[in-house]
Amino acid sequence: MGLIDIWRIVRQRWLLIVGVVLVCTAAAWTYAQTLPNTYAASSSMYVSMATGTSVNDSYQGGLAAQQRVRSYLDLAASTTVAARVVDEKGLKVTPEEMRARITASSPPATSVIVISVQDSTPAGARDLTDAAVAQFRKLVDELESIQRDAAPAARVAVVDRAQAPSAPLGPPPGRIVLLGLIAGLALGGGAALVRERTDRSLRTPDAVAAALPVPVLGVIEAGLPAAAGETRRLRSRLLQHDPAKSVQLTSLSTRSEPDVAMALARSLSDSGQHVALVDADTSGGGSTEFITSDSPGLAAVLRGTLPAAKALTPWSETGIAFLPLGAADQLTPDLLVSARFADLLTDLTSRFDHVIVETAPVTVAADAIGVAPLCDATLGVVELGALSAPGLRGALATLGAAKLTGAVVYSRPSAPLARFLERLPL
Repeated sequence: MGLIDIWRIVRQRWLLIVGVVLVCTAAAWTYAQTLPNTYAASSSMYVSMATGTSVNDSYQGGLAAQQRVRSYLDLAASTTVAARVVDEKGLKVTPEEMRARITASSPPATSVIVISVQDSTPAGARDLTDAAVAQFRKLVDELESIQRDAAPAARVAVVDRAQAPSAPLGPPPGRIVLLGLIAGLALGGGAALVRERTDRSLRTPDAVAAALPVPVLGVIEAGLPAAAGETRRLRSRLLQHDPAKSVQLTSLSTRSEPDVAMALARSLSDSGQHVALVDADTSGGGSTEFITSDSPGLAAVLRGTLPAAKALTPWSETGIAFLPLGAADQLTPDLLVSARFADLLTDLTSRFDHVIVETAPVTVAADAIGVAPLCDATLGVVELGALSAPGLRGALATLGAAKLTGAVVYSRPSAPLARFLERLPL
């Protein structure tokens, strides 16, 4: 997989990637906020032995001090020292709990001991460390004094006093959030790649054209400036050879696409044609939802309660005569394949240059199958990303490929970020 393929996947799956990144970043931020603030202060001490003045005595004293350091590490973190610290500070914790917060260490081959104590505040960590050091030194003096009032054999001197720490233990919250962001990018990219490998949806006009037995007459990308030009090309191809006076548009996916019928009707009207737009989409997803009309509509005409001339209503500012669906009932689909609808089409085609009929998706209702023989041409609308190749073949089998004149590829309006990414070159 090359960089071009990766960029194409990012452009198509950006929403999935951004979603995973946001979830991971939010989870990292939440985790960072739940971490307790624990501070640790340290103090270092030097252990020395009471020896003679000769070089050999000093050497032997140094070795003895290093040997004692090993035992002193256990003393510094002992329960005895912890209990004395609790008593001195009047803490409401047990000696064992206090002991768990004290650590003692020593660099190899040295006589230095470092005591660290943890607390929830910087000042508390410093004060507890000083208390632990003081109690440890007292304990050493007690243990190293063989005779009463005699000087101890070993001496522990403070080298560095504890200072209040400036930052808590553990990684800073910003680093945790950054790691969450990086993890989100990795997981989002992986999810996008898996989705790309498993997704069989038709997402490009070329993929749709390869799966169709009829030509693609237009590619309309709603919301883009080029959509008007594509609609004009669709109009030109319809009028090129044998102009169709009545054209049925039906969706081959599960969702109605009234935008295509409305755009084609407007394009024909803009070219000086006298156009009628008929909403025969009994699924309720037709253009009646977008064009305001108080007419009883097609349903009343088919029931014989209203003449077609009175049911037609002007679509303001377009010059198009619009016949809304009206109050459809369970008999309306049957009436669409009756002689009444055929007579209505004959009447409309005698009065208008072109009649655009929009019907329910073929996978939702059988209306398009019955209306197709009554129209001069039937166009199938394929929404990008809404169908797989097997799903498209199933819709064609339902409609009957012989009834299909051509297809229109349609993509719904994208979000601003998606439109920006789509305009970037590969």
